[in-house]
Parts: sequence; C-alpha cells; structure tokens
Amino acid sequence: MAVDHVALVISFLEKPESYPHPVTEIKKIITAVSVVFLSDAFAYKFNKPLNLGFLDFSTLEKRRNQCETEIKHNSLISPDLYLGLSTINQDESGKISIDGKGKIIEYAVKMKQMDPESTMNNLLRDKKVTTNNILQLAKQIHQFHQKAPEDEEIRSYGKFETVKFNWDENFQQTEKYKDVLIPTETFTNVQQKIYSFLERKQDFINQRVRKNKIKHCHGDFHSGNVFIDNNNNNNNNNKNNNEDNIHIFDGIVFNKRFPCSDVIAEIAFMAMDLDFHQQEALAKVFIDEYQKLSNDEDISKLLDFYKCYRAYIRGKIASFTYDDPNLSTAEKEKTKQTAGRYFRLAQAYAELL
Repeated sequence: MAVDHVALVISFLEKPESYPHPVTEIKKIITAVSVVFLSDAFAYKFNKPLNLGFLDFSTLEKRRNQCETEIKHNSLISPDLYLGLSTINQDESGKISIDGKGKIIEYAVKMKQMDPESTMNNLLRDKKVTTNNILQLAKQIHQFHQKAPEDEEIRSYGKFETVKFNWDENFQQTEKYKDVLIPTETFTNVQQKIYSFLERKQDFINQRVRKNKIKHCHGDFHSGNVFIDNNNNNNNNNKNNNEDNIHIFDGIVFNKRFPCSDVIAEIAFMAMDLDFHQQEALAKVFIDEYQKLSNDEDISKLLDFYKCYRAYIRGKIASFTYDDPNLSTAEKEKTKQTAGRYFRLAQAYAELL
C-alpha cells in the first residue's frame, strides 16, 4: 500500500501541471527515505511512509512533524534556502497537486532550488573550491553552532557512554565485512586504537559536556550537503556578500543520536571529507579558521579521533550499500572501492591516536 501511495504521488509530481507555478523542467531524486522534485525555481521533498526503527515516518502526522522539524532546524543554518511547508493535495477527481485543492495526502519541505552541479563535492571534483569558500564555510558552521539547540537531553549524547556505544555499534555492524571490504588487520587495529583512546580520554570527553560543547549539530556535514554559488562573485565586488553564496542543507532531525554531538565531531566530518577528496590543505584552512573563530583549545586533542569516527561511518554506510541487490556489477565494484578508501583513511587517523 505504501509503495502504491508513493508511486501515485510521484506519477503526478512528474507533470508540470501539478505545480502552482510555471515549470519547464522537472528532475526527480529518489533516496532511501525520501523523494525530491526539482521544478525550476523550487525544490520539494516528501518522505516515504517508512518505519526503519531509527526513523519512523509511518503516518501522515509523523511525516508532517518531520517536515516541520526539518524546516525549523535547517532554517537556523540556511534561512533563505528553506521556504516552508507545502501540502500535497488530492481533489475529488483524483488529481494530485502541490498546494492545491482537496484532501491533504502528503506534506513536503519547500526549498529554493539550487543548481545540482553546484554542490561542494562536485566543485571539489573539478578543483573549483576556493580558500575563500572554505573560510566562509568555517564562519557559517561556527555561527550555526553558536545558536544550535542545547539542553540536558542533547548534552547526554556527548557523554562517554554514548560515544563508546556509537563505536561499539560501528564495530558490530562491520564485523561481517572483514576480509570482504575491510581487512581483518585494519578492523582489529582501528578497534584497538579506538578503545585505548577511549580508556585514556573518558574524563576528558565528559569534560566537553560540562563545557557545553554538545549541540544539536547539522549531523551530516560533508561536501555533498553544501551548495556553493561562485557565479555570484563574478558580479559582486563586495567580498562580504560572499556569505550569501554558501548554503548548508539537509541537517539530520529524525534521530537525535546522530546529529547531537560534540561540535568537534561536526567539524571533523568536513575535515575528513576534504582529506578524502585529497584536499588536505583546504582541510587545514577550515580547521584553523574554525579554531580562530571559536578559540576552542580542545580541537587538536579530539580532531583525529572524530575524523576516524566519521571516516569509519562513511565506510560502514558504503558497506551497507554494497549489500543492495539492485546494484550493477560496476556499481558494486565502485562501492567496494569507496568503502575501502574510507576504511584506509580511518586507519590512518587511528594511527595518530
């Protein structure tokens, strides 16, 4: 039933007449949990009616709440990108439209549409990310951290027990990939280095909680979730306006254990991602700028630990993707290579602990 519902909604949103504004071209992006439609000026994202345990979108009310929470949280970091909540309606004739007439059958996050090719990972691939972009990115994520939510529940996710639980889960979930995607030697070495570090730094990790360094962060802060519009620079000589060119999007809100963390774990994600793209110099610029803005003296003490954590998780996610029976032989091999690169990067960080 759920699959039929999603297919029905998709079939209408692929038609220009389903939108309340002129549309010349529609692009569809389907992820594991949502569907995004690009419709010229605006993008609309609705969630699939799923319950995966770690997220529950099984009812219309829950999907509405998810959309509203996503808009509220992401507007803290990119207010001009997130435009509000849209309804997906079905009239008496069965026609489905966005913000139209009839019964509400879905809710969607409405966003300003950006050029899909302007995501930071694409620009890194083409060597088009500038030092100024990185400085501005550090400024924006620091400003977000200053106003990101924090309370007793959020702080609990930064405690030693949760940090260790996250690593226990990582190793349990990747055990079956030993000598398939991750050599046993690498698995064992990273595990030993991490548990040794945790044993030595238990009190220090808990000190970070007492310093109020645990926030509801973005949670998925990598180059695929950043738009950079460098074209604006061509018509604008005021470098102070460059801050309008960077948009960070798609922060996690469906499960607090993922985004609620030490702010160092957040910036480590981007630094690791830049390392992964072989942009170590830009990674250093990013961390140095954030250090200058935050005056956080603990960054160097935890950065490699959290870079290892982020690299290992990306390797784990690639491993899950590897199991997808729908992958072609070429896609499966590419995913295997990606997982291997992340696990090797995690090992390199572990050696520094």
